[in-house]
Amino acid sequence: MKSANLLCVALLTVLAGCNAATAPADAGASASETEAAPPAPMAAAVPAVPAEVAPATAPGAAPATGDARSLCAAGEDIVLSCKLAGGQLASLCASKGVSDQAGYVYFAQGAAGQPDYVFPADKGVHAKRFKRTQLGFAGNTGGYAYSFEDGGRKRIFYAISGENGLEERGLLIANGDAAKADSVAACEPGSVVDDIDDTLFKFTRGWDRDAAIDRGGLPAKP
Repeated sequence: MKSANLLCVALLTVLAGCNAATAPADAGASASETEAAPPAPMAAAVPAVPAEVAPATAPGAAPATGDARSLCAAGEDIVLSCKLAGGQLASLCASKGVSDQAGYVYFAQGAAGQPDYVFPADKGVHAKRFKRTQLGFAGNTGGYAYSFEDGGRKRIFYAISGENGLEERGLLIANGDAAKADSVAACEPGSVVDDIDDTLFKFTRGWDRDAAIDRGGLPAKP
């Protein structure tokens, strides 16, 4: 019996040693499994990008017109302008203080703010490109005509007034000095602008006269 007791004590001692040897390893594994993961690194802050601001005037935009009744730009003088039948504008414009030595004169035709025809295209010094001819008719009727040629075609921007409220203004287009025009477009009533100042009036009066109009008057309407 004493031997059996000794054997049991020995077995218990061996089991206790085994438990002591394995306990730390198990504890370590448990700690590794339960340890919290390190926090993920914070993303760098991205600075806010300000919204793009549109320019006040788009590049290449047409300059603002000085008068809605014409195609002349702001800062230019209106020699003669009107709205033609059909809706287009026709305008003879001049730079401020234009003279025979400096400045420019040009004719423009087209929709408001978008002329599709400009002469001369470079708007250089007018160099006698335009003519002004006084018109005279019977019965206290008269007027004037601005004319120029471009590629063999003549444009005549004219104004006639007389007795009994006669008012006629328009644009004639003819083949050179032909006696009959190819087309005519009348100015709409109330759309004419021709209130030039004395200096500009004297300047245009100094232009050469159109010899063909002097001889035979305005070309006949088609």
